[in-house]
Amino acid sequence: MGGPISMRIRYHAISVAMIIFSLYSCERHNYDLLDPSSAGVMTIYTTADGLPGNDVRDIKLDSKNNLWFTFPGHGTATFNGKTWSSITASPSQLLSNSVTVLDETSSGTIVIGTSEGLSILSASNVWSSVTDPVSGMNVSAIKVASNGWVWVGTQNQGFFINKGTGFVKTLSAKYSNVNAIEEGLAENIFLGTDSGIIRWNGTDYSYIKKSDGLPAEKVTALRYDSRGRLWIGTVGGRTAAWLDRGGIHQLDLMAGTDSLSIKDIHEDRRGYIWFATYGNGLIMYDGIISSSFKEYNGFAENNVNSIGEDKDGNLWFGLASRGAVKYTLPIGTK
Repeated sequence: MGGPISMRIRYHAISVAMIIFSLYSCERHNYDLLDPSSAGVMTIYTTADGLPGNDVRDIKLDSKNNLWFTFPGHGTATFNGKTWSSITASPSQLLSNSVTVLDETSSGTIVIGTSEGLSILSASNVWSSVTDPVSGMNVSAIKVASNGWVWVGTQNQGFFINKGTGFVKTLSAKYSNVNAIEEGLAENIFLGTDSGIIRWNGTDYSYIKKSDGLPAEKVTALRYDSRGRLWIGTVGGRTAAWLDRGGIHQLDLMAGTDSLSIKDIHEDRRGYIWFATYGNGLIMYDGIISSSFKEYNGFAENNVNSIGEDKDGNLWFGLASRGAVKYTLPIGTK
């Protein structure tokens, strides 16, 4: 079995961005090079290196510093920095090998979303499950909120909330497809749907639509950053956007297309915002300009599903057909 493939990718645009960015001290912290020799190195992992599949849908770091990966048709797997361990429907009690997303509760329980419902693995390795035998439960998003509530989005069946006494379904025909869930300021919960954003303020629901400033109606990615901005990714919009107290602001990612498909959004430890797209690779926004990682300039694939981060601050990118990429950041805090 071959080892991971390593490649060094240098981007002139990124170098220029870092020089310009350093002139704006109010936009960044002071960092030092951790290891100049490893700056910008990308390592590709595929099924030849232990991945159950090469279509990686979600990446999450748990409280034990294990990275979790989900694979449609191939279950889920963890990576401890050295070895991969996979979990499939047999011999485990995982409901289905079609695993989409996951999250962790404060007690260390892993909530795993599948096409057939939720598989729940406690910190003591006890399995349980949640299904909807009447209408089905094809899970597409999970968020464990800071107050302990577990929010679960589905395709075609709205969303479920567990406030500690079991999952209760909320269904609205217009908002039946829930693609992303994120928590913002004051414990507000945002649900990205095919028809805009549902916002829960702790008491009532409200709605954010394209007419309110969204790039497009279909919201597929949400990420709250360290500066109090809720980043919004859509399918069909030309830009990304963020929401703050001043409203919705749109950001042209200079992707060279009139129809972006943003699958995931992530903030790295430097405060840079990364966008995983389907068709346009990775796009990094450093606070001033955007830079692209695509096949034409050496990246593994133009279709990127997900972004995660390990305990050392390395970024991981889940690809649609070529596995996962580990990216060693060139700078970081001491």
